[in-house]
Amino acid sequence: MRSPAPAAPPQRGIIEEYLHENGLAYPTYGGPYEGWIRPTEVSRVPTGEHFQAVRVPYESAMRTLTAHPGLAHGPVVVNDYPRVVTFLIPRSTRPGHWNVPGTRFLRPGVIVEIPPAVAVRCRDIHWLTPPGTHRDYTVADLVAALTGSPASIPMPARPRARTPRSPRRRAA
Repeated sequence: MRSPAPAAPPQRGIIEEYLHENGLAYPTYGGPYEGWIRPTEVSRVPTGEHFQAVRVPYESAMRTLTAHPGLAHGPVVVNDYPRVVTFLIPRSTRPGHWNVPGTRFLRPGVIVEIPPAVAVRCRDIHWLTPPGTHRDYTVADLVAALTGSPASIPMPARPRARTPRSPRRRAA
């Protein structure tokens, strides 16, 4: 009787190799994201279990995020290839609460690709900010930002531009 062959060492992916070679540990993020965000691979999560989702065309989402930088610190997934941005909103939100032209509230059960925790501001599907640092925004904030209504999202203060005064010239 033959003895079983020894088990091969586990294969590492590109990210795992990079982390291993540089003596880094896998990122650990606490909070409510833990169960459905994988450290190094995309996960497919149905809406309604942990969150609801709103898809916005890439260009209008980027305009909104530029005008309202507070939204960029929330759970926002950017996918450059289909050119869509997905805003994750509270699970309790229902389609009846959502009426924003040019956007799509995903019905419960639609699969949303969730980027790995380490994918932040890269070329493939990614987060705008790391999952452990997300700040919640309300549905009202998101609706206001997407529709151009006054929002409660704090905007960074901008210094007023000073215009130099030129001496008045007298008519001769």
